[in-house]
Amino acid sequence: MTTPTPRPNQNLRAALRPALPTLGAAVGTAVLAALATLAATYCTVLMIGEASGQRALVACGLFVVAALLGALASWLSHHAEARFEARLRREVAAHMMRLPSTRLSELTSDQLRRLVADEIAALHHMVAHLPGEIATMIVVPLGAVALLVALAGPTALAALVPGVLAAVLYLTVIPKLSAKHGAERGIVMGEITQAVDEYARGIHIYRSYGAGAGSLAEFERAAGRFTTGMVAWVKRVATPAAVAVALLQAAASYAIAYAVGFGHDTQTLAAMLLLSLALVTPALKLGHGLDYVASGRVAATRIAAFLAEPTLGTGTEKAPELPTGAMLRGITVLAGERPLVEGLDATFAPGRLTAVTGPSGAGKSTLLRVLAGVVTPAAGEATLGGVPVRELSDEARLATLSLVPQGLGVLPATVRENLLLARPGAGDEECREALFRAQLGPDSGVGLDTNARELSGGQRQRVALARAFLADAPCLLVDEPTSALDRATGEAVWAELERLAHEQGKTVVAVTHDAALAARADVECRVQPATHAAARDESKGSAR
Repeated sequence: MTTPTPRPNQNLRAALRPALPTLGAAVGTAVLAALATLAATYCTVLMIGEASGQRALVACGLFVVAALLGALASWLSHHAEARFEARLRREVAAHMMRLPSTRLSELTSDQLRRLVADEIAALHHMVAHLPGEIATMIVVPLGAVALLVALAGPTALAALVPGVLAAVLYLTVIPKLSAKHGAERGIVMGEITQAVDEYARGIHIYRSYGAGAGSLAEFERAAGRFTTGMVAWVKRVATPAAVAVALLQAAASYAIAYAVGFGHDTQTLAAMLLLSLALVTPALKLGHGLDYVASGRVAATRIAAFLAEPTLGTGTEKAPELPTGAMLRGITVLAGERPLVEGLDATFAPGRLTAVTGPSGAGKSTLLRVLAGVVTPAAGEATLGGVPVRELSDEARLATLSLVPQGLGVLPATVRENLLLARPGAGDEECREALFRAQLGPDSGVGLDTNARELSGGQRQRVALARAFLADAPCLLVDEPTSALDRATGEAVWAELERLAHEQGKTVVAVTHDAALAARADVECRVQPATHAAARDESKGSAR
């Protein structure tokens, strides 16, 4: 069962909501800073008409106040944005942890990194800068218009024409054109990247079979489409943008201001020249951030869509009482529309080691993941100690079972830190005992302070097993625990799994392709492909 998810935009709003008061204070402070600058400009205009030391001091004081308020606004907005980013990163990371393993396996490590880092960082401008820039763009021009009319009359408003035209063009027309052609460029760039990757990855095959020409031709076609797209972008987007930028430059406003006000007194001309930039400056600042806004909107869409993906269900039930057996009844798991596992029944008793066998692709690993609650079946139910897995709380599920997937990596930390993930309060002697049981004794060269990144594949697999040996969970699920080990080491590890079952009364379920090891198990659960829709338990007597 999957948990209901809110609408995509609600996820981002919920993460942003705690930061809104600080962001509001930042916007208000930014507006005050802009108005202080406008007031300082007004004092400067008055001082040009009639020099006064007092006005000069007031103008300087207002400029200082504007600078201080601007710095405070920047600090407030970035502080709020940092809190928002941290909260959103936690939500994205937590959502990753709750994704079904089938969905998680579809995402590459680079995609996961981008979601939790790059995509969230792309929201920076939209959160930290855009609200203040928009507020300034609204308030300051209104104040400038009022001052211009008061000081120089209605004709002075002609100096604002370039800024108005440029602002309309830069803030409404250009973004639409850029978004349209930007999406097209993104698609074409993706085609180029894919063509290059395929050509580079298969270069040896192409060289052997003479198939390189086709891939190279595809790259050339993609490059041609990109070139055509770039020309269209320059003509339809870059050129109008260049015109808008030219209109936003001070020279355009100054030219009209001087043409209109050259016959007026010095104070009036100064008012036209200085206040005419009150619209141009915020529009130019806001316009420069539009590219960041566009990328931020795309990133927000991706994050919201990711957070809207269904997650694993969770309940409120506490951990079942010992001994804790496990059971599967009528389990069906789909891969798309194709049944990967269909109608599977199996029982795993405490105090027994059950070997799960079957042909590749029959769903053996899926069986473990259903038991662990990281794969939600389309039909049927998995239970631990008689309690449905879907009804267990996350804490209860982690306390009840320990899952060791095949090929599980280790963290880039010491062996001790990797082991303490299983039981944070374990002492060094307990950690060494777990390593010993995983066949990493003192003579193995693997100590608690060893960097786990330096271990071989087999050693990493045994560190993962040592975590399972250290855990208190009454149910242990291991996937191909001996696949990367030599025969002698594999048999020793299997013997330790038998000890866990027979001496500690744990429910141990191990997937294996090794027929000799499976023959030693108390029970063999043979999983058939989905078309056979069956699993058969072959009991070999009571637990030894």
